[in-house]
Amino acid sequence: MEKQNVLYFTSYPLDPNNGCGMALLNDIFQLSQIEDINLYVAVTCNESNQLQTKTQLENLKVKYYLTNRLSPSTTKESFLKEVVKIYKRLVYKLRSTFSFQNVTYYNWDRAKHVSEYLTELCEQLSIKVVIVEQLYSILWFKNFLKLKQKKIYLATDKEAEFFKALAPYNWFNYKSKFSIFISYLRLKNFEKKVCELADKCIFMSEADIPNYLLANKKASINSQILPPKLVGWRYTNSKTVFFAGNINFYFNFLAVKWLIYELSPRLLKLNNKIKIVIAGTDFNNIPKDWTIESNVHIPGFIPKEQLEVLFQTSDIFICPIDNDFSVKMKLVECISYGIPFFATEPCLKALPYLSGLPILDINSPDEAAAYICDTLSRKEVLEQLSNRILEDAFNFANTRKDWWTKTVLDM
Repeated sequence: MEKQNVLYFTSYPLDPNNGCGMALLNDIFQLSQIEDINLYVAVTCNESNQLQTKTQLENLKVKYYLTNRLSPSTTKESFLKEVVKIYKRLVYKLRSTFSFQNVTYYNWDRAKHVSEYLTELCEQLSIKVVIVEQLYSILWFKNFLKLKQKKIYLATDKEAEFFKALAPYNWFNYKSKFSIFISYLRLKNFEKKVCELADKCIFMSEADIPNYLLANKKASINSQILPPKLVGWRYTNSKTVFFAGNINFYFNFLAVKWLIYELSPRLLKLNNKIKIVIAGTDFNNIPKDWTIESNVHIPGFIPKEQLEVLFQTSDIFICPIDNDFSVKMKLVECISYGIPFFATEPCLKALPYLSGLPILDINSPDEAAAYICDTLSRKEVLEQLSNRILEDAFNFANTRKDWWTKTVLDM
């Protein structure tokens, strides 16, 4: 069988310390293991992310093309051509589906350049299948929807609904509610257009599949799973409850606030030896008027080695994030270590291969605190949870060995 040339493209930096970056790297790695394809990876990102992205791609030993979103060098145009160009740009700004550019640092001139570059790359490399990860990446590869090659859209989220969920908090700094509403409608329309024109649409969770695709065979689920760590979790009786997340991300902000205001005072009353460690959050980003109890430790952005120790030695990981958008890669990382975790029901939806895990109800913090206090003193319960997680993950991984191969080659 002749190998097929496959191009994978994303506009998201490949940062292994970020949930989305971790998911992208995981997909690239799995694609690189398919013997029957020649994989080429293209990434466009800001200069500040170039070195890290390049390092990750070289570690994966894949053929890659890295663009920095710079516009091509401009030659002097005639006056008439300049006027036409300005007119086209004005019309574009008024009518464009892509007006939600402040969400993605999208730039019309640069995107046109990147799109043309990627289109030429598809021809030069005789690409048969093009995979684009993230909806916003298609803004940088506008020609993707017109390609003659087979097209796979990898959704990292239900982007329109995610945008809508953040709208009440104006997380994207829009000037009016009307502009938020219009951007939501345009984003939703663009998302639907992409799903209709792509040959396959892959989502990380069943909850992310739009209603109009539920019965469509082109939609499938790419449940995330990482290889097990060589040094995994072990019970150390550290009396540590662990969370990892950047508070600058709004849903992490809500989770950190819940840990500080709802869980920590209750744990302090029940057992003052139990501590909550919140890694990845800069203490300076915590609102100045928040009251932080003595049992909360916020070490900030810690080195990878220290983070690994937390995964290996904390008694339990807690994930008080109350939405079902995509998959929480921090939990996928927990699974690879085998650390017991306590997560909300929406978070567990994206991990259907796990069974019998405790469910965190953030609306019942008293029950959550009581469960943690009781469980952390019971070594056998924690070890049983760990073994169940590892066993379920192992069984699921065995069923997924040929999933990417079939997905890419059966086109």
